[in-house]
Order: sequence, then structure tokens, then C-alpha cells
Amino acid sequence: MLPAARSIARALVGGTAGYNLQFGQPWVYGVEADMDWSNIRGSVSPPSCAPCNFTVPWLATVRLRFGYAFGAVLPYVTGGAAIGGLSANLAGAPAGTANSQNLGWTAGGGVEFAITGALRAKVEYLYINLNGFSCYGPCGGGPMSFNPSGSVIRAGLNYRLW
Repeated sequence: MLPAARSIARALVGGTAGYNLQFGQPWVYGVEADMDWSNIRGSVSPPSCAPCNFTVPWLATVRLRFGYAFGAVLPYVTGGAAIGGLSANLAGAPAGTANSQNLGWTAGGGVEFAITGALRAKVEYLYINLNGFSCYGPCGGGPMSFNPSGSVIRAGLNYRLW
């Protein structure tokens, strides 16, 4: 069994687009997509090999959203697909690099608040799993595999167009 990657904390910067429908009070249904520059970096260090350094330079999600609106507050749950660009490099091995665009899943929830007019603020939690990824190199026993996954907590401002 390989050691787990260290706990990683990084910032996300990106944008979101979405559409909500409200069929009668108070239920809200929607779809949302976002794309973020993530700069997530980490490493896995097995005892018999050089460390495998990995990055997730971008991350995107496409999700359904279901909420219950009351007044200016919309708590919601969300879930759907997660897509991430992954890159791994085995330190000291010139041919030990791998790149991939992984498709995984995400689920979470949040709350959105009306600030004024069309301006909204939200706080959201997502668990993201990008499925397995391998770092190949001259290690005894084959490639090092790991599963890029974790929690994302984010805040944002939304502007309602209609």
C-alpha cells in the first residue's frame, strides 16, 4: 500500500454559469457549470522510489441543483460530473511523466442569499473525486496509483440576468 498524499490547501479562481427554474413556491431546480484554475499540488512518496509530484492545474464541474427558497435565502444540494486536468512527474526520471483529463463525480450543498436586486452571494461545499491516476517510473512493483479527491469550500458572487 502506498502512503497517502499530504493534506493540500490551495485557492481556486474561476467562473460559474447556471440556470434556475422555480415551479411554484418554494422549490428551485437548476443546472450549474464552473471552470476553475486550481494550482493544486502534492506528492506521493513510496519507500522504494523517488516521489511522484502531481498537479491539478484546472478543475471543472457540471451539476444539477435542487433547493428550497424562503425569503432571500436558497439552501440547496448539488451533484454531477467533475472533470480535471492531471499531471504527474516522477522526480529524477526523464520519461516518468503522465498527463490526463479525468472524469469523476462531485456532490455537495450550499446556500445562496439575495443581496440586492440581481446580485446574489453563495457559500458552497463540494466533495470532488477525479478517479484513479498513475505515475509511471522505474519503481519496483510497477506504477504508483493514487486517487485525486477532496473537499472544496468556496464563496462567490452571482448576477442574475433575467
